[in-house]
Amino acid sequence: MKDNRLKEQVLKDIREALINREDIADCEISNAVGGTFINAGDDDLSVLFAEKFTKAGGTLYYCYNEKDIGERIKEIQSRHDNITIGCASENLTSFLGHLNVDNRCTCEPTKRYPLIATLCEALIAWQGSIVITSNLGLGNTIPALSETTVVLAFTSQVVTDWEAANERLKQLYPEYPEQMIVANPAGYAYSKGLQKLYLILIEDETN
Repeated sequence: MKDNRLKEQVLKDIREALINREDIADCEISNAVGGTFINAGDDDLSVLFAEKFTKAGGTLYYCYNEKDIGERIKEIQSRHDNITIGCASENLTSFLGHLNVDNRCTCEPTKRYPLIATLCEALIAWQGSIVITSNLGLGNTIPALSETTVVLAFTSQVVTDWEAANERLKQLYPEYPEQMIVANPAGYAYSKGLQKLYLILIEDETN
């Protein structure tokens, strides 16, 4: 998108209008975010991803800085009885600790936790899906995440389709990850027990 201010406004609309999506009827979603929402998706992959992800039932927060990230995660915790959030890696544990977010490292791949946070490898715009692999600290096998999962991702990780995501993985790792899950609010992950999927989308590009 040539005008980054338009992207900013569109994603703010997504955050404000769809963070409580359960309170919005399906027929009202387009009106809630405005006509700009759909049009912007043609030009910017992160907006297109957000459209697909939220329409599938995911909850998206758009963040600019560490303070914003911390506030959003704490808001998610408050929605779930202020439970301590589990982390998929020690690096993420350290980062959330830096943000004063109550968390612990939970790297045991055979267990399930009420609320976990993880990083991801890529966001697939045309499907509204999130690619997560065992290289991110979830061990050699990936459980069906948790009943409630928070994914932290950057706008620079958004790719067009699965083929582009696959190429990204090949560039990131000398050997292909042992295990992988492609999570979508209305897709595979839900059939395995995921009840709620949050995405913290962090702006790290300037256009």
